Amino acid sequence: MENRNMREREGSGNSPRLWRHGVALMAGAALLSKLIGALQKIPLQNMAGDRVFGMYNAVYPFYQMIAVLATAGLPTAVSIVIASRLADEGSGSAVGASGTRSALMAALLLLGATGTVTAVLMWTTAGQTAAWLGDEAVAPAIRALALSLLVAPLAAALRGYMQGMQRMGISAASQLAEQLVRVAVMLLVLGAGLAAGWRDSTIAAGVMFGGAVGAAVSLLLLVLGSRTMTGKREAGAGSGVMSKRKLFGEMKELVALALPAALAALVVPAVAAVDSFTVPALLRAEGRAPAEAMSLFGIYGRGQPLVQLIVMAAGAGAAAMVPGLVRARAEVRRRRGGSGLGRDEAKHKFESGRASRKARRTSGEADGGFIIDGAKSAGLRRTQDQNAKTGGNKRSGGAVIEADNNGDDGAAEMLGLRLTLLLRLAWLLGGAATIGLVLLAEPINVMLYKDASGTTALALIGFTALAGCVSAVVAPALQALGAARIPALLLLLAALLKGALNAALVPSLGIEGAALSGVVALSAAAMLGAAALHHAAARLRLPHGTAPAAGGWRPAAAGVFALAVMAAALWLCERALGGGALEGLPPRAAAAVLALTGVAVGAAAFGAAMLRGGAIGAREWRALPGGEELADRLRRRGLIPPK
Repeated sequence: MENRNMREREGSGNSPRLWRHGVALMAGAALLSKLIGALQKIPLQNMAGDRVFGMYNAVYPFYQMIAVLATAGLPTAVSIVIASRLADEGSGSAVGASGTRSALMAALLLLGATGTVTAVLMWTTAGQTAAWLGDEAVAPAIRALALSLLVAPLAAALRGYMQGMQRMGISAASQLAEQLVRVAVMLLVLGAGLAAGWRDSTIAAGVMFGGAVGAAVSLLLLVLGSRTMTGKREAGAGSGVMSKRKLFGEMKELVALALPAALAALVVPAVAAVDSFTVPALLRAEGRAPAEAMSLFGIYGRGQPLVQLIVMAAGAGAAAMVPGLVRARAEVRRRRGGSGLGRDEAKHKFESGRASRKARRTSGEADGGFIIDGAKSAGLRRTQDQNAKTGGNKRSGGAVIEADNNGDDGAAEMLGLRLTLLLRLAWLLGGAATIGLVLLAEPINVMLYKDASGTTALALIGFTALAGCVSAVVAPALQALGAARIPALLLLLAALLKGALNAALVPSLGIEGAALSGVVALSAAAMLGAAALHHAAARLRLPHGTAPAAGGWRPAAAGVFALAVMAAALWLCERALGGGALEGLPPRAAAAVLALTGVAVGAAAFGAAMLRGGAIGAREWRALPGGEELADRLRRRGLIPPK
């Protein structure tokens, strides 16, 4: 009953509030932007070839770093400060009347100055950076990318301003427009360059120039959207001149808010940058020409978009479950007498200062915007009152209070079941994706990239889908449990291990060695992340049988059985279609039929075996918001065991 009440509270109050504050809109825009960024690499390789594709992959991590700064920490920091100023204004404070204008000016000056300095450094050192990357022809692409730094930081400041003003639609539209324009410029450059016979370096530079054009269009949309709003506010606030002390104070506050999130997000493109700086250079050291080394690097990168899509889907699913995890954890800690904040959360809250606290009070959110009216819920108050009446045993020091089984254990059981479901789905779906990519590597390679070059490397990279899914799920779960620094540290460890293994394996194994080093490095990070999640859950003393490591051998055996059924179905599908049934089709069309049929057959076989075998039981499905109805529907249709 307690678990059901908890799910009902989430289903009734959470969704409308998320939509009203635009969280779902911003999350959808971010997801779609990542999807566009991953898929646009395929036509790039098809039209420009492996060398241009390699140049793009070598420079792309730098673009990712710019994108992270423009979409992660900085807009969030600006939005928090703006929301704080609006709270001051709503309470009649004199600070709020001119606070939004001063915060926006500080953000524009800070980001504009840092962006300009970084752009100049990137432009002037492009030749040396290209030499480090192993191909001096990459220098024009680096200079084209440097132009993005003149515009993207300003767009980031305005995007954060619009978010703080609760104008999520304009912010989301600017983010999508930037990606769409970038891809459109890429296609135009490819068409014109190939028709005119441009050099590979010129085509790569034109493709990267699309990032600057997209950022400029995004900035234009944000300027147009904010002009009328800022004009009205300035008319009411006056036009006083800010002192240098106030301006630097605003900048310091922005840096304190943005730096932790930005540094954590920068670790992901840093892992890709390790390959950019090591693989082409190591290939050249073995006697290959620069053009050949960069072409091989392009072939090596063929599997990356596929793995990115799989990991992105896993991360999106995990992000959708994070609010429930945070609420469940906060409820457990609240009933046991804890504060609901982990060490990392408490530190971040202290560093964020007055602005962050006021912003959270204004929006009704806490812990990064995921706990929504949890402490003020009438249902929780009633439950706490009941727990107080039934009594509990205080442990030493009075820090932990054991509530009755209907209260504390109910919330703790819900948290444990959700963590179990999240981690189990990551292992299952990641394993299924890995088997599909490995067994269908050759037809997928021919279908997407026209030939079978680098099929072994693509298959090895497919193994990283499992590690990527686990890491994508573990990272938000650890953040929800108050261990926000661990995912960034694990990715940093993976980057260091990847670099060391590249140096050891690439000289002897080539791009297959680079792919193998990625499997080892990312798998190590995933295993350590799963262990850290188990440790974080153990600290909450979840009920027996609900912790992520619990569940017994039967669900694990059912998962292995489902993966074996999928592998057998794919093997039979390949034998049936690959034995001459597709001889009349062109090679690429035949590969497409085999790959798409294999994906459909494998997914159906895996899904049926996973559900019916009990890899995820009705108990775990019920832990989801609305899971009671889902579990009953699956049982009525005979898709899951009756118990």
